[in-house]
Amino acid sequence: MTRLLSVLGLPLLLLLAALTALVQGAVQVQSGNLIELMAGEAGAHLQRVVLDYRLPRVLLGGLVGAHFALAGYLLQLITRNPLADAGVLGISSGSGLAAVIVFVVLGRLMGQDTAYQLVPVTLAWLPWLTLTGGLLAGALLWWLWCRTGLSPVRLAVVGATCAAIFSALLMGALVLWGQATSEVIILWLAGTLYGAGWERLWALLPWSLVLLPLVTLLSRPMLLLSLDAQKTQTLGFNVTRWNGLMLTLAVALAASAVAMSGPVGFVGILVPWLARRLNPNRIVDQLWGCIWLGALLVVAGDTLGRVVMSPFELPVGVVTALIGCPFFLYLLNRKV
Repeated sequence: MTRLLSVLGLPLLLLLAALTALVQGAVQVQSGNLIELMAGEAGAHLQRVVLDYRLPRVLLGGLVGAHFALAGYLLQLITRNPLADAGVLGISSGSGLAAVIVFVVLGRLMGQDTAYQLVPVTLAWLPWLTLTGGLLAGALLWWLWCRTGLSPVRLAVVGATCAAIFSALLMGALVLWGQATSEVIILWLAGTLYGAGWERLWALLPWSLVLLPLVTLLSRPMLLLSLDAQKTQTLGFNVTRWNGLMLTLAVALAASAVAMSGPVGFVGILVPWLARRLNPNRIVDQLWGCIWLGALLVVAGDTLGRVVMSPFELPVGVVTALIGCPFFLYLLNRKV
């Protein structure tokens, strides 16, 4: 029954959430208007609202949610820690720091002082820049983990400390150089899909088309990684090498999502836990569950943020934090 829900129910729930996102907002759209739009009979205003603003935002939100959820799943797998997440372990903060350095410092050196001219590079290059920051954060975490042999809970604490350090450096960069751009950057750092258009979607899509299928194809090595380390070594399985590969994939997933939406927190903690509860035995189903649930959480959270305070918007990162923070404390209480 749970597998049927994962295979059929979650895509249907995601479709329902996407349709809700298309019709809800400061400008109300009737469901009949969507039929007119598909038939090519809608007016220019309706086409602009749905096709130019809301549709790319929904699609981008789905991809961002899938990226963060799979990144959290991989990090939890290799650390054997349900508290692990790109945000908790500092990977999102490292990616954000790299982006802010480009936004603020390099932009300042190039004479970009206006608040909305943030990126002196194209969107296609931005994921590579955040990937650099995420890889440095992941390398630091890997070094600390291998060097000291931290327990899963202590690893989460060390990761949270690294995240705090990166956030402090980030705020320092804003204070010193980013007066003209701080408002927009702080909104981005809260995790938002505000202003998402087709350009952002096209920039993230190549990463999704490569990373999402690749992760789902690695379910067999993941199964071995989930076993006891001594058992896998007796089978000739190189645990260290595969852990490094999984960490790299997790960083790539999280960093590319951070580049387009900012760090959307707690998706990588809540979603993998739910996916494992729905599919306790099949890793490939857990991975697909992460994709559907991650997309559903971000799309629904973004819609909720747009509707609750309409015509103002609550960033989706704030909504997911309000949902995920109590769950994180629940898991922390179970593990301590």
